[in-house]
Amino acid sequence: MPRPTPTALSAIRRGTAPAIPLLASLAAGLACTSSSPPARPPGLPPTPASVTRENPGGDAADPERAALERLLSEPWGQMSDHYKTLAVPLADRKTWRRMRIWRHPTRASYRYGKEYYAALTVLYTTTSGPSDPDSCLDEFWAKNAPLADGYGVRIGEAQIIRTTQEIDGEVRPLVFKVVDGSVESVFASDEYVGAIAAYESWPGTCLVSALAVKSSHHADLARRVRDRWIDEGAPRLRWLPRIAEAPKTDAR
Repeated sequence: MPRPTPTALSAIRRGTAPAIPLLASLAAGLACTSSSPPARPPGLPPTPASVTRENPGGDAADPERAALERLLSEPWGQMSDHYKTLAVPLADRKTWRRMRIWRHPTRASYRYGKEYYAALTVLYTTTSGPSDPDSCLDEFWAKNAPLADGYGVRIGEAQIIRTTQEIDGEVRPLVFKVVDGSVESVFASDEYVGAIAAYESWPGTCLVSALAVKSSHHADLARRVRDRWIDEGAPRLRWLPRIAEAPKTDAR
């Protein structure tokens, strides 16, 4: 198995691995976690004052479970990208934090907790080929998936889901690639579940969003979080109403 370079390893430790697929880089961040000693008896939810952006699981005995349960129960909100062009849906919105993926600019990226219980990113690019969701998803996967192996990311069998989203009464196609995987590095071994959504966007462009959720200890909860995003969250992603023509494909 190829090993990451020292530079890549240091980046993985920071949760920002360079030049690898979006899901791979997000999953690498999920692998770089450590647990704080529990402050509450098992079975009790965290005290509200202990829930923060750095630690959405608060002082629960199992903060990972508590964080995933919040992603299942808290209402949807939205954040904008840095360029104030997109409405990005996030459950428990106030507890997410913006982030950058080193050497891999994105339109917008966010993490849930310092321990990377979940991470989400949005990519908006030009394309020289077709710009329908299926073609954009195929282009994204063909370009990025082969790069993951060298960084210890193992992706299982993928499932394609075709559905729609409605924007101002217009029904548009929406395509998902749903995956399970694992990250193996000299620092950690972890599992994750993820999904990639490809949208109908401006002609000549591709709009893709990817979610990764840590699943090593609570796989069923993690899958339910992912499924909630597929059913409720991802279809809410849209350009802000004031955006009347294709914006520049800037990334950071």
